[in-house]
Formats: sequence, structure tokens, C-alpha cells
Amino acid sequence: MLAYRVVVFCQLVVIAIILGLMPPAVSAEHRLRANRRILKSASELDYPPFALVRADGSADGFSVDLLKAVAHATGLEVSIHVGPWHEIKQKLIDRQLDVLPLVSYSREREELFDFSAPYLRMHGTIFVREGEKSIRSKQDLKDKEVLVMRGDTAHEYAVKENLSDKLILTDSFEQAMKLLSEGQHDAVVIQQLVGLQLIKKLGISNVVNVSSIQETSLKPVGKPLSGFEQKFCIAVQDGDGELLALLNEGLAIVIANGTYNELYSKWFGPILPRPSVPLTLILKYLLFTLGPILFLLAMVGLWYLKREVARKTQSLRAEIKERMQAEEEKEKLIVKLQKALDEVKTLGRLLPICAACKKIRDDKGYWNQLESYIQEHTGTAFSHGICPDCAKKLYPDLDLYD
Repeated sequence: MLAYRVVVFCQLVVIAIILGLMPPAVSAEHRLRANRRILKSASELDYPPFALVRADGSADGFSVDLLKAVAHATGLEVSIHVGPWHEIKQKLIDRQLDVLPLVSYSREREELFDFSAPYLRMHGTIFVREGEKSIRSKQDLKDKEVLVMRGDTAHEYAVKENLSDKLILTDSFEQAMKLLSEGQHDAVVIQQLVGLQLIKKLGISNVVNVSSIQETSLKPVGKPLSGFEQKFCIAVQDGDGELLALLNEGLAIVIANGTYNELYSKWFGPILPRPSVPLTLILKYLLFTLGPILFLLAMVGLWYLKREVARKTQSLRAEIKERMQAEEEKEKLIVKLQKALDEVKTLGRLLPICAACKKIRDDKGYWNQLESYIQEHTGTAFSHGICPDCAKKLYPDLDLYD
């Protein structure tokens, strides 16, 4: 029911928007002329919660309140009396009434009335006495005595679908429910919500909706009355496009200003079970609420992660550079040490040297001057001089070091 209500409301909002965007369908002159008259209307005897009769005999109900609100929104006035459905429907056809607040749309009725945009959509079902096991779908009604309200959509549907050869017509659904509860006839075909309301109002405990009966078969089955759908509209006389335009305008206004929602809550809120909120819907609203926050947190997280990655990358690059420099220094040191080791090895071995001239014999057996050998194997360059002892010995007459 919650999902259906959302769909219907969205449809009405779209209609309101379309009507708001359309150019005015009624001229100011026509509006003024229309506002001078009081619309004649009527409501059913008992079709709760759409149509009810107060203790003083006046009309009440969701559809009655809605028509009054729509008329008020466009500056119209409306008087509503009460009567059996088949009578007030005929009065609208005979142009004795201007408008009816609760008329179910059908192609057949479209030849008799002009319809406003639908403001509610409901489905029909079958009510039986408790314990009845032979009726579960419309196929089971063929040889049964089926109660319907005369002239109602249920009556039209039963005839069209040839539901039963034994249709029992009543002036109201209240009468039909009482007859069924008292053991007369077999079933009532009615709009589901209306049937549930009548059972509650009349205090009936032995009548049930076949849709609520616990099935013992696991085979999938369709709805008890497939194709029995009611689109509730406001209806005017056939060809009265001027009034219809005003009513559609008023309907758009009461939807836009919240009056429709207020009336819906007033009449349907107490009787419809409060639906549990689906997990998917909770997740959807959480996503809408937390989505921007999560997105912002994600952006901050990405920025922080990017900054940390850049910092770590820079630190790693510096560390790698230091390691490379250390490796280079290590390689240079190794080269130096290896060179020094080679020099030590070159000079550290036993060398044959002449005791007289001090020449050194190399590995090939040649004798080399001492400085030549050292220079060749170590790369050391020599500068020549003379020590004091040699100077005294070689040049005794010269005082070179005095």
C-alpha cells in the first residue's frame, strides 16, 4: 500500500505540474460565470471511507471532503445530498447533477461522463463467510450466488467477466455484507478497502477476504479478481469541459498545497496498517543522507593518501640516493684498498738486491736501478739529492751541510 500510494501521488504531482504548465483552459469570464453557481452533487449511502452518511443524514468521507476542497480552491460552491449509487449516477447522466465526487473510471462510463485525473487507484476482491473453502478466485464464482451493489463498478465487472449466473443486486454494500454474514448467498465482490471498512463498522466477525486466507498449495496464483481495478475520479456531465477544467485545476492546487495529503492521512491513516519500511528504502535514504558525507570523507582520504604516498616516495628516493652514494663511496674505497693491497703485495715480497750497487733483480732476471723498480711498481716519482753522510764522503772539501 505504501508503494502504491507513492506511485499514485507521483502521478498526481505530474498531473499538477502539467496542468500548471498548460495555458489557462478557462477564461476569466467563464470562471466568473462558473463561480456564480452552486454545483449540485451527491454521495453514496455507504462506501467507506470514501463516502459515508453522518447521523444527521449529511454526506461525509474522503471523496466528499476532496470535492469540497477542490471546489474551494477554484472559488466554487457545492451542495451534496445522499442517495443510492444507481440513482445518483443516473441523475448525473440525466443532467440533474453537475458533479459526482467518487466515480470509478471505465471506457464504458467514458461515453456517459467526463472524468478528472484519477486521484486514487484501488483493487477489488472477494469476501466469503469464514470456513468457506470452495471459493478462492473468480473462476470459483460461476455457479455461486454473488452479491454486488447495483450500478457499481463491481456490478459492471461481474457482468463483463460473466462471473456468475446468479448475481444478487443490493442498494448498498452494507446491505450485501449483512446478508452474507447472516448466511445468505455465497460471496460479495467489492473493493477491498471498502469491504474491510464495512466489516469493521458493522462488527462482522464471520466474513473474510479470500486474499487473507492461508493457502495450502504451493502453486502460484494470481489476484482473486484480476482486472478489477478502480481508478477513482471526479465525474461531470458529458461535454462539460469548462467545469472539468476548473476541477482539474482545483485538484492540482490541493495536491500542491498539501490538502490532499492531509485528507489522505485523516481518512486512510487510521485504517491502513503502518507498513514496515523495506531495507532497500532504508538503504536508499541512508545513501542520500550519507552519500555526500562519505564522498567528502573519500576525497579527504584520497588527498591524505596521495600526500603520504608522495612523502614516502620522496623519502624513499632520498634513501635510495644515499644508498647509491654509499655504494659508490664503497666501490671507490674498495678500489683504493685493492690498489694499496697490490702495492703492499708488490713491495712486501723478498727482493734480490745488489749489496754493492743496490740494483734490484726483477722477475725476469734483469737488474734495475732501485728508483726505477720502485717507480715502475708503485707509481712513486723520485727527486734526487744527497744525504750528509754521502756528502762528507764524496765531497770532503765542501761544507754542504754546515
